[in-house]
Amino acid sequence: MLNRSDISHILNDLFRTELATGQTDSLAVFDTGNDNIWETLPTEIKQICEEKAALIFGYMMRSFSSFERMTDYAYASYLKNQQISFFVQDVSGAPKIYTHTANMTWEESRALIPLFKQTKRIVSLVPTNYFYGFMFSLIMPHALQIPVVTLPPLPMQSWQTLLQHGDLVVGFPLFWKYWLRGANHFPAGVQVLSSTQLCPDETINGLLNAGAERFIEIYGSTKTGCVAWREKANTMFEILPFWDISLKEKEPLLRRAHVNFWQRLPDHAVVKNERFLYPTARLDASVKIAGMTVYPKRTEEELASHPAVKACRVRLMRPDEGDRLKAFIVLNEGYGPEQIGEIHTYLSKKLTTHEIPRTFTFGEMIPTSATGKETDW
Repeated sequence: MLNRSDISHILNDLFRTELATGQTDSLAVFDTGNDNIWETLPTEIKQICEEKAALIFGYMMRSFSSFERMTDYAYASYLKNQQISFFVQDVSGAPKIYTHTANMTWEESRALIPLFKQTKRIVSLVPTNYFYGFMFSLIMPHALQIPVVTLPPLPMQSWQTLLQHGDLVVGFPLFWKYWLRGANHFPAGVQVLSSTQLCPDETINGLLNAGAERFIEIYGSTKTGCVAWREKANTMFEILPFWDISLKEKEPLLRRAHVNFWQRLPDHAVVKNERFLYPTARLDASVKIAGMTVYPKRTEEELASHPAVKACRVRLMRPDEGDRLKAFIVLNEGYGPEQIGEIHTYLSKKLTTHEIPRTFTFGEMIPTSATGKETDW
């Protein structure tokens, strides 16, 4: 059961997340000691937060005169409904809402407890208004009956003094990548957790070489919740015991034990012995940018609607290029590369920071191979 302080935490993280969507350095929004940013929210952001809070906690949208009243109302709704909802963006940019009941989340926590029974404290770098952060910043501390410390996800901190023996540090692949670039090291006895997207093998091995006592990765999604886990690079994920799996269809189907409802995994996956899986590609053509679900096709469609653009392609950068989207543009006659500033401004009015390409390449035609297939650039 969540308490009022947990609800306050979720709301504050919702506010910070909405502020972050329009800022290039989005992680810096979480680098603050202010536990209540209600008074500093711009009016338009506050309205968006009020609308989303109503959906998260299951009440009719309304405005509040203070953060305290909003927290009280959201907490009362949670106690009544015994559920909480989370958002992901679909290919059109509209939010998709997935609801998790208290019974579902406690079922997951009971299955996860054996993996973390040696943990003495959770150090979370993940916002609680996302399912992953909700589970490991709120639910698991209650389930394990241990304290939780929330830190901003900024790689360059005094980790040797911030962390202690018995800590479980809850992060995500992009953060761990930059953490390793900072030549950081763990003090003895610290475990590392990662989720939101597949953690590259080199990152996993790098964390272990940097002194992590143990690495754990959780596979799942906002829709399904936690599905499977693994401890090492280049290995399959073990499916958590409350899931049944069916291989009768072309793609694996999952259902919670004792529930007569099958659902697809969010990814194409290889399954072994009905208890181990490895995801290979997203079913919905989405990618993860700094932990956020982004659809390159949506960005491509918005870019194509600019009058200067004759044709375009948008895709995720190669690992050697970076972690964001990139775009290739064929311009209409009468336009030149100097229009890039105008194009960028145009996209910023329609897309979030994570959806806007980091680099733009111009050419006379979309790159293709000798056989006519589109190629990278």
